[in-house]
Amino acid sequence: MKRFFALTLILSACSGGNGVMDGIMSSWKGASVDEAISQWGYPDAEREVAGRTLLIWSRDIQLSTPGSAITSGTATTIGNTGYYTGQTTYSGGGVSNWNCTRILEINEANRIIGVDWRGNNCPFMEAGPYRNWRRQ
Repeated sequence: MKRFFALTLILSACSGGNGVMDGIMSSWKGASVDEAISQWGYPDAEREVAGRTLLIWSRDIQLSTPGSAITSGTATTIGNTGYYTGQTTYSGGGVSNWNCTRILEINEANRIIGVDWRGNNCPFMEAGPYRNWRRQ
């Protein structure tokens, strides 16, 4: 039950507005590309879209959740022989994909002029692997 509430809290924080992530990304407006690369490392991709240069950092995680098995049955004895009739039911388990993509738009002077982000695993607090995402 505790896991359900923790998961619900995490998903609700990620699915609604994310002021923390908005603040992280906004902190980069006006910074140089060199600053971003120094702090975040090299981008995963660079794209030209409608005459704009976009630098893209992606963080993708795949989590496997184990399933569970329930076995039930009956044992009977006929004479000196024991018989077992049972059934195993499997449930749950699977793989889930989590990601957060950060996009910086840069101008000809290599300054950040626009920011965007998307994903279901963007931080709602600045801790763990996300503590160095805000501009220093």
